[in-house]
Formats: sequence, C-alpha cells, structure tokens
Amino acid sequence: MRFEISDNKKRDQFIYIFNYLKNFTDKLCLNLSEDKLYIQGMDNSHICIYELFLVNTWFDVWDVQESKTYGVSLPIFNKILHICSEKQKIIITSETDDKLDIEFISDEKGEFNKYFSMSLFDIDVEMMSIPDQEYDVDMEMESKKFKSLIDELTNFNDTLSIVCSEEEVLLESESEEGKMKVVINIDDIELLAVVEDKTIEVSFGIKYISQMCQFYKLAANCAIHISEGIPLLFKYDLGDDCLMRFYLAPKIAD
Repeated sequence: MRFEISDNKKRDQFIYIFNYLKNFTDKLCLNLSEDKLYIQGMDNSHICIYELFLVNTWFDVWDVQESKTYGVSLPIFNKILHICSEKQKIIITSETDDKLDIEFISDEKGEFNKYFSMSLFDIDVEMMSIPDQEYDVDMEMESKKFKSLIDELTNFNDTLSIVCSEEEVLLESESEEGKMKVVINIDDIELLAVVEDKTIEVSFGIKYISQMCQFYKLAANCAIHISEGIPLLFKYDLGDDCLMRFYLAPKIAD
C-alpha cells in the first residue's frame, strides 16, 4: 500500500481533518480500497457518527491493490502530521500488518526529509450502513459564517434549538444567565428548502455542532439536512465525490 499527497492545499486539508477528528475519538480505522480512503466512527458518547470519503483521484499517487483496514492512534498520527512543513509532500506506506511508515519529502534546498514509523492497532469497529433519505429541511450556508454563529450561541446553553420554515431559520440557545436568538432570512442564506406549509422544530447538543464546525475550512459552504425525530446530517463537499459528513442524534425533550 502506498499513497502520496503533493498538492499543497490537499496536504493541508489532510492534516487539518485529522487534527479536528481528535475531538471525536483517539483511535480510528483507515479503510483503504482500490478506489478510496474511507473513515467511519462514532464519538465516545455514541451521539455522533463521522464519515470521510476521499476517492483515489484526490491523491497524487494511489497504489492500493487490496482492501485493508489500518487502526491508528490519532494522537500519535497527529503529532507526526504536524511536523510536515509546507514545502514537503506526504508519503504513507505499509508493508506489514503492524506498522505504518510516513515520509515527508521535499526537493527544496534546506528542507530535511523526515521518516516515521508508527504502530498499528487492532480496533474492533463494526461499520454501519447509513441509507440515503429525504429530509424536511435542506439548508446550505457559508461555513465560516455558520461557525461564527455557533461559537456565539455556545455561550448561552449546551442545547441548540432550530426552527425552520419556508421563510427563515431561527437558531436559539437559552440559559438562566441569558438567551441568544439568531434569525436567518431566506435571502441571507445560500439555500433553504423546507417542506411546503410545514415548520420544523428540533434540538441538538451544541457541543457536537461546534465540533463539526471546526472543519469549516474544508469547503466554502456547509450543508445541513434536518427532519424531526431523526439524526441531523451535516456535510462538507470537497468536490469530485469527496466529502466529510456527520450524523447527530437529536435531543429528546424531557
């Protein structure tokens, strides 16, 4: 197995993804096949599912002859990735079942090539099959702007209430200390599609929404899909069939 990332933007995205996945877990499985790198897992509270799809054409070199799973320690993997400089490409290989080899290589004068080996783990994870479905609300918003709103709303409660109609979206958090409500009109959003003549009201743990928003640099816009009583779908489209997405279970009213 061997893959390489030479493109500067993609190298930074690769490092960025794993840096913020640490908010969900400390171990994960890299599932490699001939056509893609796929990651799926749950946070420690089993409230949120995360998925990453990077197709083989996203990489500068992709040499994977058979499907295989590599269990990695995320803290160690992140330590290694953060050593990579902006002038180096990433090369990841594995010839055995117990070790992953990582190289940071550059042709630039003064840049030192660096080589790492990290142990692999057997991680017992059962992959979930998540069917596609229609949602009552399909919303698309500028990723950076949505992150900024969530950062502000986290100051007032651990629950985010969302009310969606055909004209607007209301985001609200409230505690004994204070309350914040944001009104987003349809003209101030990239996309808002709501089932006709219906108002959707849902609540989610704002901490998890905030953690999803940390990936805002992956795409200019984030997509949010909502129906009452089922998990929210939060997605970043990286283009060319590559994406990062999350499913978050709703909060049930007492």
